[in-house]
Amino acid sequence: MTASNVGAGDVRAPILFGEEHIVVDTESIRLSATARTESFSETAQDLRAAHGAQERQLLLRAVLRSIGFDWLCYYRLTRIGESITRVLYFRAYSPPNWPKRYVDERYFEVDPRLAFALRHEWPLVWDLADLGATPTAPADTDRLHRLLQDAERAGLRSGISFGVVSPRSLEHSVICFGSGNNAKGWIADNVVGQAYAVGLGVHEFLMQHAKPLHEDTHARALTQVQRQILEFITSGLSDKAIAEQLNMSPHNVDYHLRQLKKKYGAQNRVQLAYMAGRMFMT
Repeated sequence: MTASNVGAGDVRAPILFGEEHIVVDTESIRLSATARTESFSETAQDLRAAHGAQERQLLLRAVLRSIGFDWLCYYRLTRIGESITRVLYFRAYSPPNWPKRYVDERYFEVDPRLAFALRHEWPLVWDLADLGATPTAPADTDRLHRLLQDAERAGLRSGISFGVVSPRSLEHSVICFGSGNNAKGWIADNVVGQAYAVGLGVHEFLMQHAKPLHEDTHARALTQVQRQILEFITSGLSDKAIAEQLNMSPHNVDYHLRQLKKKYGAQNRVQLAYMAGRMFMT
């Protein structure tokens, strides 16, 4: 597990969002009463059926306490290669003041839990001693130390984290459970399983009802020309060859490429090709 290999790239300003951005209409509530068997976890259905933000808060807090945790942090990241180019953070179930501190200090650039979740499909059981022993680039050592100090003060001393990858997307969700217990020895296999089910339920609920996640997806919609250019890039065509295929000037191709790089936070053509391959793979 390393923290230093996941860079920030041309990352845009992180976005904090909370319960005020959750929209659950009456139709969703009605369906929740009949669709429980279709959900991976009952948590999503329970959150959907709750009568407002306060009831959701009480429900989730009770669920967390029942499996030994105090907090849940939910991150939605856009990643191109080894670079994180977009960060959204659902703050509602995190320690007070922690989310703002986390994004202001850009701790997501050095957080070993995120680095692990972006590379592996299985959960990470952690405590601060583990995170402090993570190999880190010299330039990041001080910031990692501050992260651990702030986490200790916030009561995030041990926990579980794991990632959820969206098919055909550059988006990754990372869910981190936190506890005030100083060491991870209390986290048994059954706790890992319960946390995984709860985390997937929260992920399902937010993906359906958190407006910033939807807005981010819609903002990434491609025009037909943009899609064609990305497909040609993955095939290795040059700008001149793409221009001939699309019957446009190389200057126009270059313009579209610059717009695509800006849209996805890609720094170069290789990153665009990687992104296109992830989006268009079957």
